[in-house]
Amino acid sequence: MKLFFKRCDKDDFEDFFILRSDDENMYWTGHDEKPNKTNLKEWYLTQLKRTDRLLFIARSDESDEPVGYLYLDIVGTNKNIIETGHGVNSKYKGKGLGTEIIKFAIDYSRNELTFIDEVDGWILEDNIGSIKNVLKNGYSETDERKEIYLENLNIYKTMKKYVYKIKRT
Repeated sequence: MKLFFKRCDKDDFEDFFILRSDDENMYWTGHDEKPNKTNLKEWYLTQLKRTDRLLFIARSDESDEPVGYLYLDIVGTNKNIIETGHGVNSKYKGKGLGTEIIKFAIDYSRNELTFIDEVDGWILEDNIGSIKNVLKNGYSETDERKEIYLENLNIYKTMKKYVYKIKRT
């Protein structure tokens, strides 16, 4: 399965809504029910206007439906770090799509965002799939941790930071 990435625009909202309504995506983003479509659309349109966040939809050559999404957030004191967030349609779980999405994040950051020096991922410690994705792509595990409160689930969880240092030739 070959993936194609498109920078999101307002016309991609329905696909984004499908992905964010996926049961696994809801779980890993700390939600226990599908998003309110009107509220999510308002949030989505606001995100498209941000200069420090890039949104992408991933499609495959085997399906008409979206298979994943990716956020690239520009962070750091010098705005030289990308933090990623991604999700895969659960119908396509286990096919290596998360690994391909992270590979795209690295390649895009290296080739298009030449001011970026590293790509970081904060991953819930029990999200084994995402941990495997970043490790397969050459990230290093760090000792940095942070506790987050998932309000809708009324629990605290620990996130661990993984870092990929960009090398340019």
